[in-house]
This record gives sequence, C-alpha cells and structure tokens, in this order.
Amino acid sequence: MRLIALPLLAAALAAAPAFATDDCPGKLYGKGKRAICLPLGAASFADAVVSSAPGERPSSGVFAEPGYTLGEPDYVATSKPGFLSLGCDGEVVLRFDDNVLVDVDGPDLYVFEVGPMVETTRLSISRDGREWLDVGQIEGARSDVDIAGVAEPGDSFAFVRLANASKQCGGRHSGADIDAVAAVGAAMRLSLDSAVLFDVGRATLRPEAAAALDELAAKVKALGPARLAIEGHTDATGGDGDNQALSEARAAAVWEALRARLALPANAATVVGHGERKPMATNDTEEGRALNRRVDILARPGAR
Repeated sequence: MRLIALPLLAAALAAAPAFATDDCPGKLYGKGKRAICLPLGAASFADAVVSSAPGERPSSGVFAEPGYTLGEPDYVATSKPGFLSLGCDGEVVLRFDDNVLVDVDGPDLYVFEVGPMVETTRLSISRDGREWLDVGQIEGARSDVDIAGVAEPGDSFAFVRLANASKQCGGRHSGADIDAVAAVGAAMRLSLDSAVLFDVGRATLRPEAAAALDELAAKVKALGPARLAIEGHTDATGGDGDNQALSEARAAAVWEALRARLALPANAATVVGHGERKPMATNDTEEGRALNRRVDILARPGAR
C-alpha cells in the first residue's frame, strides 16, 4: 500500500490569510514584509525535482544542486550553505507529492529566494507536467503569485516550473537563487495505490483493500470538517475511453466505501476520473506506470 498522509490540521487553516503574522494557524516563515503564513506548514513545500536545466554562467557545488529547492527553506550562509542558482535562462521543474496547489483568496504560490531582493523569475504551473500555464513572475520585493487568473474551479496542480527571466545576468551566482517553493493555497493529498484496491482492469474493490480503506477513513475523520475530492487515475496503457471510464468507476467505488465508513452525505465530495491525463511519473517504465495507477483523496480542511 502507498498511503501518503499530511499532518492533521484545524478547521481554520483553509481560510487563513497568507501573510498573517499574528495568530498564524499554520507555520510562519520569514520576517518582516517577506513573512508568510503557510496553513500546511512543512507539508506546503515541493517534494521532488522533475528536471533542471542550468543556463549560461551556472554556479557549481552546493549552489547548483536542484535538491536544495525541496522542503522548508533552510539556507544559512554560515552553517547551511546551499541553494539552486538557476543561471542565465536556466529553469527547474518541481513536483508536489503530499499536497497540491489550489486557488484560494490571495497569493497561492510563494518562492523563497536567497538575498535581499527577488531576481526576476517566471513561474508556470501544470496539472500533469506536460501542459503549462503561465502565472506571471516575481521580482523586486515580491515573492508570491496568485493563480486565480488561470485556475478553473476545482483545479489542482502538482507541478511548478521556475525560469530565470532577469535581463541582467552576472555576478558569482547568476540568475535567481532558489531555496524553497511553497503552495500557500494547498489541499492535502492522500494517495491509494490501485494495485492494493483493485484487480487489473477492474473497478470492484478487493477484499484485501479493507485495511487500506479503514486507515484512510481514520485519517479523513481526524481532519474534522473538510471538503473532499476523490480522483481516479490510470496509466497510459489501454485506450483513452477505457482508461477514462475505469478511473471514474474506481473513484466512485472508493468514495462509496469511504462514505459508508464515515457516514458522510453524498454531497460531501466531488468524484471525478482523469484517466491517464494527470500522471505523477513517466508511463515509459513499470515503476512509473504503477505510480500513475492510483486514487487520490484531496482534502481542504475547514471547507464543506
């Protein structure tokens, strides 16, 4: 079983203002005008590097490792050196695994950049890592972006791309210097491996799935009031129509099992199938296809 669970949150988190410094219901990062409250705390940050392409005048050593963009911001010049310098025209693509980026009131995406000024960086987001939506740029003293202009109702995004866009590119570390990337607008993701739940090509829950569903129900119950979305996904084998129908049927089966365990009303969740359209990994390997065959439960604590 592959079950990813985020820290449990109070109901007020979903409505928390992004830049509140008093009574932050999550965790406060940064200081002064660049302080930001992240409702999901440490679970807000990017989890994996998908790709990295350094531009001209790249840095080296601990200033050229894409992995330094993951997790909480931790750069300290004297004790924890290390960040990703994009270089001139360089870019990096990151993925959120245990949460997804969603549109909320105010800023939705926040970039922690090293130094007193934010170098011009172009941001794009993607549902599947293939088709990208441009959401604007950060520069000067601004480190946040609102995705309201491109996100549709119910949208969630697992990928973010940062590309250096500064017209001036020089110095020891050329381009934007990225320490961390956080989803301010975020929903928690609980992911169930379809191999645990279903036989190949079927949408009837296996008896062996009961333990995984019991564990899932306990985690959802512990969240308190939350708006749920049940999303079915497949790999890219088989026809598009068959995959779409299978993902819808599997999402519906998981929702019926979950609401029976929690005595939830039918309208407590939206249930959708995405077929093969939102992969988490490549479909060119068996390992990647296994990751793509899943049912995701997205939870917005505090929302109904």
